[in-house]
Amino acid sequence: MKKSFNFILSLVLIISMFSFSGLNVFATENVESPIQTKNIEGEYTFEDIMSLEKYVSVNEGLFNLDTTRAVKDGVSLELLEGQQRYFDSLNLEINEGKLKADENLEITNLDSNPDTFLPNNGIYLFANCNGVTTSPTVHWWGKSRKFNSCDANKFAADLASVGAGAAGAGILAIWFPGMGWASIISAAYCALYSSRVTANNAYNTGVIVDMTWAMVYDIEPQ
Repeated sequence: MKKSFNFILSLVLIISMFSFSGLNVFATENVESPIQTKNIEGEYTFEDIMSLEKYVSVNEGLFNLDTTRAVKDGVSLELLEGQQRYFDSLNLEINEGKLKADENLEITNLDSNPDTFLPNNGIYLFANCNGVTTSPTVHWWGKSRKFNSCDANKFAADLASVGAGAAGAGILAIWFPGMGWASIISAAYCALYSSRVTANNAYNTGVIVDMTWAMVYDIEPQ
């Protein structure tokens, strides 16, 4: 599967609040975006983000990026700046006691009130939902989570609604909260994302989504 996608970074922060059965399922967070706040367009692959791992370390509990060595190796400065911004946001949460980073780059959530947003928990009482839905797991490169087959269909439908021009460009902030998205999500991006989710949920198994800070992603069936 091709994993290269255009992403657009902008000045506008669009955060939506959804509720189900009268319950508020998402609260806005004052998290500085790890994404550039000027309008730029770039093309990176999921592998581009993963390739930064050799420049990443944890020193005294905080994430560090060896930018000097990476630049010498020819890594894009734009990519490095974005990764550093994401590390700044992670390190802030580490200093606040919400996260703990280990030397192997694994991250443990220590928040006493973590975001456990399960988009449709309890809604599909009589539906044939396969797989599991989990809360987001934090990584040095972004977040990952599993969606059962029903939530995968809902996620794809939400993305498709944005692709069709409907209101709700905060979809990523809803399904992958706490990343500080500062972007206007293009219709083309959402339409492609939706089609990838649908394709990987073709056998009604649910999906696993790895979502990077740079808005490039990897999707696999559960």
